[in-house]
Amino acid sequence: MIAFKVLGLAFCDDDETVRKAYLESIKKYPPEHFPEEYKVVRKAYELIETHQKRLEYFLFGHEQDISLEDYKTLCLTIDKTITADKWNNLCQHYLKSKSKTESGN
Repeated sequence: MIAFKVLGLAFCDDDETVRKAYLESIKKYPPEHFPEEYKVVRKAYELIETHQKRLEYFLFGHEQDISLEDYKTLCLTIDKTITADKWNNLCQHYLKSKSKTESGN
């Protein structure tokens, strides 16, 4: 499951944007009328609801190649905490690598 696609989000969206997308999705698929769809939306939200969870999902939760060098670039600490600055660095790194891929370099 690609949680970002389920909620219609971009990789670098902030916590508030993720929460708003989740709330809009559960209005569209309330659990009493769409129990299966609601479970999918809820699971997607749980996977990426905070910037820490989005980073963990990005690094470990789906098929995304990240080299050891890229991982070190993120400046993660041993306890897996990440600050907003570190999250922004990850987003910048992701966008750079995505633009290189799209341009064929």
